Amino acid sequence: MTKRGSNDRKAKARRIAKARGIRVTEAHSLLLQAKNRNDPPPADAPAGKPAATGETHELRIHRTAADGTAEVLDGDAAARAVWSDGTGALTAGCRCGWVNPHAGPRFPGLPAPHGVEPNEQKHWRWYQLVAWAEHAGDAEGEPSSDEFVQDPSVTVNDVTRQVIFDLRLLLHHAQHDREAVATAYESIETLLRNARVSVAHERARSSVHQPDADRAEQDGAAVVSGQIPVSLSVLLRRTDSGRSGGYWELLAVEFAAAELRRLVLQESRRPVPTVSDGPA
Repeated sequence: MTKRGSNDRKAKARRIAKARGIRVTEAHSLLLQAKNRNDPPPADAPAGKPAATGETHELRIHRTAADGTAEVLDGDAAARAVWSDGTGALTAGCRCGWVNPHAGPRFPGLPAPHGVEPNEQKHWRWYQLVAWAEHAGDAEGEPSSDEFVQDPSVTVNDVTRQVIFDLRLLLHHAQHDREAVATAYESIETLLRNARVSVAHERARSSVHQPDADRAEQDGAAVVSGQIPVSLSVLLRRTDSGRSGGYWELLAVEFAAAELRRLVLQESRRPVPTVSDGPA
């Protein structure tokens, strides 16, 4: 990728970030995702070269081939690898020399029903981009996620997107602390499901208020795990746990937490048959 091409994409990322109210590095990762994956890499595409001026923080992917050969991919080639590589032997890096120090989750070898990639695999691929975006955002002095979501001008939809970005970062510890990460996702999933059911019951009773004791118990569930991100607390507050709107946003986060839990545990959506499931 030429320096001009890189800078053009950065300028576009800044415009998208301003228009959508998201961090510049997240807008950049969205552009990398949208890049045509079928474009053949240019013959002179730089791979593993030192960063040029103005290209300090560009996505870099470290990939291990089937024969054990290690290769380094930059720019568009790195983006294509993230979204098309079927082995999952990838590690997020940056042109500045940073390499993700976390093992992250293993690539899920789940079957693709009807040729559609399972969401667990999509979350895994997004993790590579989000890990780089977190590094680049911190290095370039962008507001942290906690600061970003506190801005009242940020829409509930954008807060929801940030929550899912933050949930993916828990995958940093997916291999060496598998049970703790899976428990954190399960806690979030349960919290949101309970909030959704509670709201449905209240609306069925034509009541918009929850008794103080019940509300206090539910609010306390939000801190059941120290790994629940600040952005989720903000989303729950902005939507009053679903009472003042945001039902579909909370449902999206609930589903994402369930998919990420399955990714960590390497589970399929289909339950494992037991003796009781067999014919009588």
